[in-house]
Amino acid sequence: MHLAPFASSSLASRLGTVRTLWPHAETIFTELQQEMEKAREFMSSFEQLLSNHGAIAAEHTPSTSMTLTHSSGDGFSVCQDVKNFAPEELSVKVVGRKVVLVGQKETQNVDEKGSFSYKYEVLKREWDVPEEVDAEALTCSLSKEGQLRIEAPKLALPAAPERSVPIQLGKGLLESSLSSQQQEGEAQAR
Repeated sequence: MHLAPFASSSLASRLGTVRTLWPHAETIFTELQQEMEKAREFMSSFEQLLSNHGAIAAEHTPSTSMTLTHSSGDGFSVCQDVKNFAPEELSVKVVGRKVVLVGQKETQNVDEKGSFSYKYEVLKREWDVPEEVDAEALTCSLSKEGQLRIEAPKLALPAAPERSVPIQLGKGLLESSLSSQQQEGEAQAR
């Protein structure tokens, strides 16, 4: 509740102090500012928690995140650690100029009490294939150590047949050189 005098002094002198149900604007803004500050502090602490959790999670993640990419004059090559996935749990697709690797793994465990635990893992990686690489000739191979290698050769330029290019002596070249000589002669004569 807010106690506010009326703007009209004659009315205020007759009524005195008036009680209203509307809060004073300054009070509302002060409270709002305090709530916003609390929210900022909460967000800041939450961001710190997430960044710390991300660092801890990165330390404990399986080695499926290791990727070696090589794009040079020889073509395109990617090596991805997928040792936590069986070959049938992996798929590699070419979508436009992107290579998409997806690994999906489901694990179900039942303990002696009959309780179930269910774990679903997903690995998804995408790489851009350079324009000079033949995406249609992409190949994949999986080593015994769980390394998936995705490779594509450089585009082969079509072999141009050998041909002779004739050299033309045209009047245009002779005439332009003669006309420039004539113009020089006329300029010197003046």
